[in-house]
Amino acid sequence: MAIVGAGALGRVLARRLTQQGYPVTAVLSRNRTSARALAREVGAAVGSDDWNDLPFDVSVVMVCVPDDAIPAVAASLADLPRDWASTVVGHTSGARTAEALAPLARAGAATFSFHPMQTFTSESDPSAFDGIYVGVEGDPDAVPFGAQLASDLGAQAVRVPTEAKTRYHLAAAVASNGLVALMGMVNEIIASAGLDADDGLALMRPLIERTQANVAAHAPEGALTGPAARGDLGTVNAHLEALATHLPHLLPAYAALTNEMVRLAVRSGRLDAGQAEPVLDALHDALPESDSPSAG
Repeated sequence: MAIVGAGALGRVLARRLTQQGYPVTAVLSRNRTSARALAREVGAAVGSDDWNDLPFDVSVVMVCVPDDAIPAVAASLADLPRDWASTVVGHTSGARTAEALAPLARAGAATFSFHPMQTFTSESDPSAFDGIYVGVEGDPDAVPFGAQLASDLGAQAVRVPTEAKTRYHLAAAVASNGLVALMGMVNEIIASAGLDADDGLALMRPLIERTQANVAAHAPEGALTGPAARGDLGTVNAHLEALATHLPHLLPAYAALTNEMVRLAVRSGRLDAGQAEPVLDALHDALPESDSPSAG
């Protein structure tokens, strides 16, 4: 196998592959120092920034580069004087489909996308693959290999329809990055109240953990609590007033989130339209017209 890209995911994937008995024989990266360092770590014979150093006996190539770089990398690899018909090539983008590897597909390679539903840093342990899901999509000849690879890494494959790949990644981005942004918002509100941010987040931790457990046990519809779920207009108005006074830039985010809470409460039967309407009107009235949420 060869790894293209020695960033956070490329490093963790190379380590996990080696740990699970997959021989990584080459690491290619635009940063020669990073490529050589990772190659030494996993025992690969080649660590290079030159595409021409890709060994001829490599039968699997995993492209772990930023989304926008994938087509250019694919084109560069496809130009190499080699027979791609016996090679499987995958990329690890969540948003891009296997079509991003089109130059290699035209050259004869079987192509697929392989997206671990996990967040990685350069310090992540290879065990980060344990028990996670991996979205696999692409060439029918390559998808079974991708599914088996996921299993061998300790993960579980989810076959994603090509036409739904962007929505699949959208869900992942909201779940991970959206949560981080939400916690940043919580942190800012806590700090504005005069509490130490670290102490405030510690104060919230049991609530967050219990909420996560409730969602796992009852789905979002059954886990929702709070003023929006009750149609508590007085409390929502108090929140809006506090934000307008102290943190007006957070009003659009609060309105959008509360709008979704109301929609969820109505959808689950917890709140009827008559109870929801005054809350939605209050959210709408608190914002400039261009920022106003819609009940949908």
